[in-house]
Amino acid sequence: MHQITSEQQQLLQQNLLTEFMQLKEKVKARLTASSKQYLNDLVKDVDSMNADTLIDSLIHSESHSLNLYKTQIQSIDAALQGIELGLYGLCSDCEVEIEIEELFKCPTKQRCPACEIKYQQQKVKGYKL
Repeated sequence: MHQITSEQQQLLQQNLLTEFMQLKEKVKARLTASSKQYLNDLVKDVDSMNADTLIDSLIHSESHSLNLYKTQIQSIDAALQGIELGLYGLCSDCEVEIEIEELFKCPTKQRCPACEIKYQQQKVKGYKL
């Protein structure tokens, strides 16, 4: 039995969409401040872009902050797609339900605590030389 009610899911979805809009504003501010003209030219189109288009537009950016925003946008997009597919709130690795309190703390959470620990350990091992 899935623990997320439709009201909770709608609230979480709205939170994710609000966060996406806030990130778009940050992206626009960073693009405006850039010394690169091709990035300045993107500002006028950001509001009309969906997550995939925005991520693709920033793909060649060397800005640390834009790369961070890109990662955050990808997480939001993944969560919104999970809602659309009916998989939101399930661990992406083991499919166990993620606690609703955890989703309200971090609506982009993709893994249960046990799988998150495994994921972080594998990620660290992957960086060792």
